[in-house]
Amino acid sequence: MEQKVNLLIAGRPFQLKANSADMEQSMRQAADDINRMLDRYTAKYPDKDLVEILLFVTLTQTVYKYDAIKKCNQLTAEGAKLAGDLSEYLKKTEPDR
Repeated sequence: MEQKVNLLIAGRPFQLKANSADMEQSMRQAADDINRMLDRYTAKYPDKDLVEILLFVTLTQTVYKYDAIKKCNQLTAEGAKLAGDLSEYLKKTEPDR
């Protein structure tokens, strides 16, 4: 069921739609993360305008995303290798039929 979600990001209201309660929760968490990062960057770089700070936030979040994808790919590869190793081990320990 689609539901409206009202978010405040960088002091600006946004009305979005979420397809599930999980999506709504993720949207709210993302907005909170963005606002916290905006606050940190604004305090660290008070001379920068909002667009520059939003670019810092976007870059940081995108780097986190690519790092997470890379780690997921590594874990997937490790899991596949372990599954293969386990399969080979089990083949060796099973009596011939």
